[in-house]
Amino acid sequence: MILVIGGGVAGASVARFLAKKYDVTLIQDKIWEKPCGGGVKVKVFEEFGLDKGLIRHLIDEVEIFYKKNKISIPLKGKNLAIVRRDEFDAYLREIAKESGVRIIYGKFLGIENGRAIVRVGDKKEKFNYDILIGADGVNSSVRKAIGLLEVPKVLTLYAKVNLKVNSCRFFFDKKLGGDYYGWAFPYDNLAHIGSERRSFENLCKYLGVSPKPRGYYIPTWQKGIEICKGNVYFVGDAAAQVMPMTFEGIYYAMKSAKILANSIINRLDYKKEWEKVYLKDFAFMKFLETLSKTSLRGVLLNAHKLNLIKDLTISFWLRA
Repeated sequence: MILVIGGGVAGASVARFLAKKYDVTLIQDKIWEKPCGGGVKVKVFEEFGLDKGLIRHLIDEVEIFYKKNKISIPLKGKNLAIVRRDEFDAYLREIAKESGVRIIYGKFLGIENGRAIVRVGDKKEKFNYDILIGADGVNSSVRKAIGLLEVPKVLTLYAKVNLKVNSCRFFFDKKLGGDYYGWAFPYDNLAHIGSERRSFENLCKYLGVSPKPRGYYIPTWQKGIEICKGNVYFVGDAAAQVMPMTFEGIYYAMKSAKILANSIINRLDYKKEWEKVYLKDFAFMKFLETLSKTSLRGVLLNAHKLNLIKDLTISFWLRA
């Protein structure tokens, strides 16, 4: 029996993959809106057999803004899709259900005597499991329940605003994006914007909008984060499996879910299998992220005025 806590991208995906061989139950808490612009590589739809009807926008370039400069970076075609996370996540849960996953809506409360305690409606229920998977996000209750440290994270503010945006825009001035970046992505007929808390007000002034924002934490990957302990595994935001520098999470959550499922089915070392695929790429991007927090930020960004650097960057992004 496998119990998955969390029915977002990572949880729904790993449950779906494991249901081919195991009895899988997924516990889904109330639906929270995430500070996610909904960007995902188009190739994910063919790779995981997903309905392309979920795509709300197809993007063929991104735009970098830094110190009054704008750099357009072509994506070698319409290779970036924008989805609505509420629709996308619900669709993945439905696929999991069709694959045989039992979905229960409730709140994970903790572990007692080797059983998971879940509040379902007004009652507390106990669930036996052979394997427990924490896919319950950056503030993972499963991590806390087994005594693991929380994943590193940064607080962001985000909002949907009445602004016309046809590409994905990234704002790297520290005044607009803090240590990382501010963003503006298409969202239906609106725009989804966000940045670190301390820079959000400046970003709004720059864009000429005045929304009421929401706050949420985004995980920041670091080498050495524990992603398993005994028969408990973590995937997605609960394992900080978000690409440094770009903060791309959807694709890597799904890929990591596939690695975890394969590791469980074939009795492989999940940590080693994940690191075999992604450690070098994540470590390299973490290095660039660290550099971007220094005076070299301008050098890194202005290098993308060169077509060679643009091509190398997008080739790496498409490959990863």
